[in-house]
Amino acid sequence: MTGERVIKDIGSLEDAAKVEETVKSGYCESIADSLNLWIAVEEDIADSYHRLAKKLDSATASKIEDLASRSGDTIKTLHKLSETLVELRNDRATRIRTLGELL
Repeated sequence: MTGERVIKDIGSLEDAAKVEETVKSGYCESIADSLNLWIAVEEDIADSYHRLAKKLDSATASKIEDLASRSGDTIKTLHKLSETLVELRNDRATRIRTLGELL
Protein backbone atom coordinates (compact mmCIF):
# COMPACT_ATOMS: atom_id res chain seq x y z
CA MET A 1 0.00 0.00 0.00
CA THR A 2 1.33 3.42 -0.83
CA GLY A 3 0.55 6.73 0.73
CA GLU A 4 -0.98 7.56 4.07
CA ARG A 5 -2.83 4.87 5.99
CA VAL A 6 -6.60 5.01 5.90
CA ILE A 7 -7.08 3.82 9.47
CA LYS A 8 -4.91 4.09 12.52
CA ASP A 9 -3.52 0.97 14.14
CA ILE A 10 -6.17 -1.11 15.85
CA GLY A 11 -5.37 -0.76 19.52
CA SER A 12 -8.07 -2.91 21.13
CA LEU A 13 -10.66 -5.56 20.43
CA GLU A 14 -13.33 -2.87 20.64
CA ASP A 15 -11.52 -0.86 17.97
CA ALA A 16 -11.26 -3.97 15.81
CA ALA A 17 -14.99 -4.64 16.13
CA LYS A 18 -15.79 -1.04 15.18
CA VAL A 19 -13.51 -1.19 12.14
CA GLU A 20 -15.03 -4.47 10.95
CA GLU A 21 -18.57 -3.12 11.36
CA THR A 22 -17.61 0.06 9.51
CA VAL A 23 -16.20 -1.96 6.61
CA LYS A 24 -19.36 -4.09 6.57
CA SER A 25 -21.77 -1.16 6.51
CA GLY A 26 -19.64 1.35 4.65
CA TYR A 27 -18.26 -0.85 1.92
CA CYS A 28 -19.77 -4.34 1.69
CA GLU A 29 -23.39 -3.31 2.04
CA SER A 30 -23.15 -0.15 -0.06
CA ILE A 31 -21.30 -1.96 -2.85
CA ALA A 32 -23.93 -4.74 -2.79
CA ASP A 33 -26.69 -2.15 -3.06
CA SER A 34 -24.91 -0.44 -5.95
CA LEU A 35 -24.37 -3.74 -7.78
CA ASN A 36 -28.03 -4.66 -7.41
CA LEU A 37 -29.08 -1.29 -8.75
CA TRP A 38 -26.63 -1.54 -11.64
CA ILE A 39 -28.01 -4.99 -12.52
CA ALA A 40 -31.55 -3.57 -12.57
CA VAL A 41 -30.43 -0.69 -14.78
CA GLU A 42 -28.69 -3.04 -17.23
CA GLU A 43 -31.81 -5.23 -17.36
CA ASP A 44 -33.91 -2.15 -18.17
CA ILE A 45 -31.41 -1.09 -20.83
CA ALA A 46 -31.44 -4.53 -22.48
CA ASP A 47 -35.26 -4.65 -22.46
CA SER A 48 -35.46 -1.15 -23.88
CA TYR A 49 -32.99 -2.00 -26.65
CA HIS A 50 -35.03 -5.08 -27.60
CA ARG A 51 -38.20 -2.97 -27.85
CA LEU A 52 -36.38 -0.25 -29.79
CA ALA A 53 -34.93 -2.75 -32.24
CA LYS A 54 -38.44 -3.85 -33.23
CA LYS A 55 -39.14 -0.30 -34.46
CA LEU A 56 -36.03 0.02 -36.63
CA ASP A 57 -34.82 -1.21 -40.00
CA SER A 58 -32.99 -4.53 -39.87
CA ALA A 59 -29.45 -3.13 -40.22
CA THR A 60 -29.93 -0.68 -37.36
CA ALA A 61 -31.94 -3.20 -35.32
CA SER A 62 -29.06 -5.66 -35.56
CA LYS A 63 -26.68 -3.14 -34.03
CA ILE A 64 -29.18 -2.30 -31.28
CA GLU A 65 -29.68 -6.01 -30.53
CA ASP A 66 -25.89 -6.28 -30.21
CA LEU A 67 -26.03 -3.53 -27.59
CA ALA A 68 -28.75 -5.47 -25.76
CA SER A 69 -26.56 -8.56 -25.86
CA ARG A 70 -23.65 -6.60 -24.44
CA SER A 71 -25.90 -5.44 -21.60
CA GLY A 72 -26.66 -9.11 -21.00
CA ASP A 73 -22.94 -9.82 -20.79
CA THR A 74 -22.58 -6.97 -18.32
CA ILE A 75 -25.39 -8.43 -16.22
CA LYS A 76 -23.59 -11.80 -16.09
CA THR A 77 -20.37 -10.09 -15.02
CA LEU A 78 -22.18 -8.09 -12.36
CA HIS A 79 -23.75 -11.27 -11.00
CA LYS A 80 -20.28 -12.82 -10.74
CA LEU A 81 -19.08 -9.74 -8.86
CA SER A 82 -22.10 -10.02 -6.61
CA GLU A 83 -21.25 -13.65 -5.84
CA THR A 84 -17.69 -12.66 -4.96
CA LEU A 85 -19.01 -9.89 -2.77
CA VAL A 86 -21.19 -12.41 -0.91
CA GLU A 87 -18.03 -14.37 -0.14
CA LEU A 88 -16.35 -11.21 1.14
CA ARG A 89 -19.41 -10.31 3.21
CA ASN A 90 -19.50 -13.80 4.72
CA ASP A 91 -15.84 -13.52 5.67
CA ARG A 92 -16.52 -10.13 7.22
CA ALA A 93 -19.41 -11.60 9.22
CA THR A 94 -17.09 -14.35 10.48
CA ARG A 95 -14.56 -11.76 11.58
CA ILE A 96 -17.26 -9.81 13.40
CA ARG A 97 -18.55 -12.96 15.15
CA THR A 98 -15.00 -13.91 16.17
CA LEU A 99 -14.36 -10.49 17.64
CA GLY A 100 -17.74 -10.62 19.43
CA GLU A 101 -16.70 -13.90 21.03
CA LEU A 102 -13.43 -12.35 22.17
CA LEU A 103 -15.03 -9.29 23.74
